[in-house]
Amino acid sequence: MNTPARKVLSELRHGPRTVEELAKALRITGNAVRNQLRKLEVENLIIRAGARPGTSKPSTLYAITVEGQIQFSTLYLPVLTQFLRVAEGKCSGTQLELFMTQTGKSLAKRYPRPTGAVRKRAHAAARLLKSFGGIAEVRTRDGTLVIQSLSCPLAALTSEHPAACNVLEGFLTQYVGAPVKSCCSLGEEPRCCFDVSS
Repeated sequence: MNTPARKVLSELRHGPRTVEELAKALRITGNAVRNQLRKLEVENLIIRAGARPGTSKPSTLYAITVEGQIQFSTLYLPVLTQFLRVAEGKCSGTQLELFMTQTGKSLAKRYPRPTGAVRKRAHAAARLLKSFGGIAEVRTRDGTLVIQSLSCPLAALTSEHPAACNVLEGFLTQYVGAPVKSCCSLGEEPRCCFDVSS
């Protein structure tokens, strides 16, 4: 995330603010604040949270979302990594993969599903993967659509816990609205690869 957007997001951790309040606190113009708020809203890091009475008309209040708060935590990854270690010891491989796939499908329901042909939906999925930190693109291989990414948004997990790939497989299946199968490359430098059935 770029620095101006992070500064706006950081200020919203203290409570809902209007554009004017953010501009004053950050010593930047209202238009500069609005530009950053638009970006943060698209990424679901902030929401509109009501209005505050103003001199001429009410001013919109902006608040940070849970996804926005996550941007500042360093604890999520260690907790999730440890959880996976415990889960691998308690579940069979098949159970864990199913659990991870269902987790991905459930997560995908938080995002509006794209419309149009499968190819168009696959491109929308690639853009979403980019917003998660991937370097994704859609290609065709042997007549099959493939979503590939040179970097994995879950690399810190998949390098040690391959079952974490199932989260993205389930996510993409739900989001694209077509069966998606992982063909990921695991190891020290995980790379995402998902075959999309049309």
